[in-house]
Amino acid sequence: MDIRTRADYDHGPNEVFAVLTDPDFVAATVNQMSVGGQSHQVTTRGDHTVVTTRRTLPTDDLPDVAKKFAGPVLILDEVQDWGPAGPDGARHGTVTLRIDGVPVALTGTLDLTPSAKGATQEVRADLKAKVPLIGGTIEKAAAPAIIAGIDAVAEMAKERLHG
Repeated sequence: MDIRTRADYDHGPNEVFAVLTDPDFVAATVNQMSVGGQSHQVTTRGDHTVVTTRRTLPTDDLPDVAKKFAGPVLILDEVQDWGPAGPDGARHGTVTLRIDGVPVALTGTLDLTPSAKGATQEVRADLKAKVPLIGGTIEKAAAPAIIAGIDAVAEMAKERLHG
């Protein structure tokens, strides 16, 4: 299933990137979006910045068929690997999301580019549930929650940018 989101910021890409990769900001997003155990790490590998998070989310809003696979909570492991800034501050990266114990994965790209008002962040990803017969149902159930999570982080970043 195709996942696409877009967030527009009134700050430039360098400022937005600084917030999105700030360890304190990453900790705040993980804490706000988790119901149990969580972790986060921001590291530099050469000219790449890697943000790794683990979140525990409830499965209350998932269909019963999906809950059978997941249980009462989902443990999500996400890795964002951002490349170096271009001359205009643009950054490109990849994102992967895996759910412990569930054959569901998301892989995609991240783009943070300058815009007339500041910067635009776009996430384009493919969500796959490798479950015979019901994979599409699980994807349709999971997609809104994934999009809502991406959008929530963008809103938190906007709040942080406005101090």
